[in-house]
Amino acid sequence: MDVAREQPDSDVPVTVVASEQTAGRGRFDRAWVSPPQGGLYLTVRIPWTRPIQQAPLVSIGAALALARVAAGSGCRDIVLKWPNDLLIGGRKAAGILAEMATAAAKSSLLVGIGINVSIPASTLATVGQPAVSLSDACGSALDPEQILSEFLGSWSELDATLETVGFAPLAREFRSRTDLPGRRFLLSSGQDRRPIVVRDICDDGSLEIQDPATQAIERVFGGELLPADSE
Repeated sequence: MDVAREQPDSDVPVTVVASEQTAGRGRFDRAWVSPPQGGLYLTVRIPWTRPIQQAPLVSIGAALALARVAAGSGCRDIVLKWPNDLLIGGRKAAGILAEMATAAAKSSLLVGIGINVSIPASTLATVGQPAVSLSDACGSALDPEQILSEFLGSWSELDATLETVGFAPLAREFRSRTDLPGRRFLLSSGQDRRPIVVRDICDDGSLEIQDPATQAIERVFGGELLPADSE
């Protein structure tokens, strides 16, 4: 992502791909383990001319593309964690980080993706959370270059739908790929944590939640869903 940020301005998306990262990071500046073999790490720098409200929806489209690729590779029990983590069998197989980059001339959206393609289970056991590689989850050796090609193709299709039609078609697909509705979590926003029940993924990309104490319903566009017993 740092390399992509430093690229000259372009009128078309620019993709920077790496097989290893020395300073990998995820959301909230968490470390992302990026070993030299078995991982696929990329950042797509997208020239930004759309409404700013659409920026977080682009990364949800990327998450849907990851789910499509995993399903096409033979993986089962695929679940998307809002807004954009790919879980297989309850273990993290890929994650996405999106940031805006503003230069004097124009703005860009940086979408960074880390995919565990064939990282050994012994390495993933050290990352601090349940994780799995696509190869292990799908039961076959997978080629990172093929995964990259399929992912970019699928994401391009989804992003074109987002830009021309809107998020509603992607929301429908996201609902089919998640197990969130009806579940209890802690919603973390900065230093604040509060218990919530997820009701739905809305057509504008927000999460509809309910306060279990007051039964009040609201929509949120940001934050992190933590296990309900993590307090």
